[in-house]
Amino acid sequence: MIERCRVGVVAGALAALIATAAYAGDEQFPRGVHQGRVYRLYVPPAPAAARPLVVALHGCSQTPEDFALGTRLNRAAGRRGLRVLYPAQGPFDNPARCWNWFAVQSQRPAGGETGEILTLVREVQHTQGATDPRVVVLGFSAGGYMAVNLACAAPDLVVGVGVSAGGPYHCADSAFGAVACMRGERLDGVAAAGRCTAVTGKAPTPRVALWHGDGDSVVNPANHTALVAMFTRLHGSPARIQTRLVPGMGHAWSGGDPRGTHTFPSGPDATESMLGFLVDQ
Repeated sequence: MIERCRVGVVAGALAALIATAAYAGDEQFPRGVHQGRVYRLYVPPAPAAARPLVVALHGCSQTPEDFALGTRLNRAAGRRGLRVLYPAQGPFDNPARCWNWFAVQSQRPAGGETGEILTLVREVQHTQGATDPRVVVLGFSAGGYMAVNLACAAPDLVVGVGVSAGGPYHCADSAFGAVACMRGERLDGVAAAGRCTAVTGKAPTPRVALWHGDGDSVVNPANHTALVAMFTRLHGSPARIQTRLVPGMGHAWSGGDPRGTHTFPSGPDATESMLGFLVDQ
C-alpha cells in the first residue's frame, strides 16, 4: 500500500510538472512571490474592477498550473472578467504539496497557511486596484478543506465557496486525524458549524457549491454529507447551497480537462456551474 501511494504521488508530480510547462509562456498567468508564498495570478484581457477575486486552491500533488489546466478555470473566469489567484503549496511546506488544512494554526484567522493566504489576497487586491473586497474561494481535495477554513476564518470577506472532494471544518487537528476524517470517520456537520462560528464569533453565510464523486476512495463521500449539513446549519436553510454528488466519479474535478490531473471529463462542468452559482447570481 505504501509503495502504491509513493508511485501515485510521483506520477501525479510528473503530470503536474507537464502542466506547469504548458503554462510557462502565458503572459496573462504570471508567477509571483509574496512573503515567501509563490502564486500564479490570472488576469483576463478585460478585468472587471468591481467583481470578487477568485482564489483557487489546488489539491495534493498538484500545482497552480496543473489545477488551472484541469479545471479550465482561467477560460471560465476570462469570460466573466474575473481575476484568479492561485496560491502554491510547495514540497517544503508539505512533501505531497497538500495544504495543511488540519493543522490547528491553519484553522485560525491569522495563523498558519490560512493567515498566509489571506495576507496574499489583500496584497493582490491592492496591487490590482480591485474595488470589490470580496473573495470567492474554489478548492479541490486538500484545497477544498482549506477553502472551508478560509470561509470560517474570514466570514466578512469570503462570499462564495466552491468545494470538490472536501469536507467539514476542523474535523481533524493532526495528520493522523486528517486520514480518519478523509475515510469518513469522526464527521459531524452540526458540530463543525458550531466550531466554525466560534472562530470569529460570526457564522459565515457564503453561497456554496459542494461537489463530490460517489466513487471517491480518497475522500469518502460522507465528507460531502457532513459539509452540506454544516452549511445548512450555518445558513438556517439550504437555499444558498448547490450540491452535486456525481455518479461514477472518483477523486476528481468534474468536467475537467484530461490533460490535468484528477479530472473527470465526462462529468458535468463543475467550473462553469460553480461560477454561475457563486458569481453570476
